[in-house]
Amino acid sequence: MSARRTLAAVLLGAAVLVAQGAGTPPAAGGATAATPTLPDLGAPAAPPDGAPPHVGRIDRAGLRTHAYWLADDARAGRYTTSAGQQATAKYVADHWKKLGLKPLGDKGWLQSYPLRRTVLDAATAVAFGAGKFDRDLAVLATGETKVALAGKFVYCGNGAAASVPPGLAGRIPVVALGAGGGSGVGNDLQAVQRFVDVSEQLHKQGATAGVVCLLGDKTSLGNTLNYRALLPDHPQLRYGSGGGDRGLRVKLPLLVLSAAQGRSLLAHCGVTVGDDGAIDAAKPNDKAAGKLSIVVKEDDKGVGSNVVGVLEGTTKKAEAVVFSAHHDHVGRRLDGDAFNGADDNASGTAGLLEIAEAFALGGPRPARSIVFLSVSGEELGLWGSDWFAAHPTWPLDKIVANVNIDMIGRAGRDGDGPITMQVTPSHQHEKYSSIVRDAVALAKGFGIAFTSGDTYYERSDHYNFAKVGVPVVFFCDGEHPDYHQVTDTADRLSYDRMEAVARLAFWTGWNVANDKGKPTTLGPQPGW
Repeated sequence: MSARRTLAAVLLGAAVLVAQGAGTPPAAGGATAATPTLPDLGAPAAPPDGAPPHVGRIDRAGLRTHAYWLADDARAGRYTTSAGQQATAKYVADHWKKLGLKPLGDKGWLQSYPLRRTVLDAATAVAFGAGKFDRDLAVLATGETKVALAGKFVYCGNGAAASVPPGLAGRIPVVALGAGGGSGVGNDLQAVQRFVDVSEQLHKQGATAGVVCLLGDKTSLGNTLNYRALLPDHPQLRYGSGGGDRGLRVKLPLLVLSAAQGRSLLAHCGVTVGDDGAIDAAKPNDKAAGKLSIVVKEDDKGVGSNVVGVLEGTTKKAEAVVFSAHHDHVGRRLDGDAFNGADDNASGTAGLLEIAEAFALGGPRPARSIVFLSVSGEELGLWGSDWFAAHPTWPLDKIVANVNIDMIGRAGRDGDGPITMQVTPSHQHEKYSSIVRDAVALAKGFGIAFTSGDTYYERSDHYNFAKVGVPVVFFCDGEHPDYHQVTDTADRLSYDRMEAVARLAFWTGWNVANDKGKPTTLGPQPGW
């Protein structure tokens, strides 16, 4: 689910599994790690009375197979345009092809949309002695940049004014930022300002660029780089005429090294770091030297990709229900640890794949056609769904509803009580419709109880359908401590609850696809 109204929005305002039924994608971003030993999930739940026969096709084992593949470290966080995201798009397309769906992209299965990129060139590196670091690094820069420095390193402490010596022109300043500090929005804001302050102090003393050695990767100093910096295979992207450029307005470019690499450079400079992160700079090496190269380029060569397929209906096949989920996430941290995005949104993508299988192989086809839309760019501003809504590959006036699933793997449950989920637009919302009303009624058969998810009405891909007048329903479990953290991993998902939610989503769309009439807007109501 997009964080544009939480973390990313706040930062922007600051200091300015083995493949099931699919071919294995290529090695770049698509290599499959050894399958872990997994606990028994138990047998699939019996479908509720009256459910379409297709529902039994959606099962927890299939959901887990997909989720483990999607949220594997090999996907490196599925950042839009990255090798991992492209491998994921291929995984989805291969699955749908095997199911017998028809491609509905502008080039086969894929629907592409243009992006402007700010890219970290492969020449970017810091070298000293016999070593050279060109991976597990990040660059904070403003626009196109080309820096080539060769000479002495100058240790500048923590980059504060009192620690930065004068006369840095032509030299390579090295700053160490501590291992302490927490994470979360407040700490991320402080981390943003910390990098800005360091660049300003180095600039004041004549430096052209600087190197920052992190002493800890797992705090906000490392996390915020994923949103604000350039990393290998992780450009800053801009969509349309809007924003998307989250780079910091630094006075000079900063190359940031992971903790392991940073300690090596500091040792070269005569600065030792204890296991507790304490620095001993009593004997800096005034003769330490090396090279720093930072190359940042801008171009219009970025390409985002959605995956679109259709199962044609029977008696009303000109009309369609769209099922959607986003398959992108936010990439990898500086130290290489991936933001796996298991709940956000490998869970929804796994659900979409199982729902497609149920429609295609589970029994009779519905009256209306079913469009399956797997989008990228959601985390960066709902870009993929915005592009589809503006350039639909199915006539927009023939789309009768959108069922969107995003974060369905961490539904709550108190003992033997109901599974708790959120849904929007709720009965208090002006766009509350017959789809949501009927979904809430069906949910009781799955042991699901809904609360209002209206806080997320504008934060996932259904919103771009709602804006153009398509009735929507959005199922979501809401934010939790692992949201947008490297701890959002596949082993933390509740696959029995995912099974219930994905089956409910299927049945909701199945009914819309077979109803005589179209969904209607009800407006605010006293209850569900």
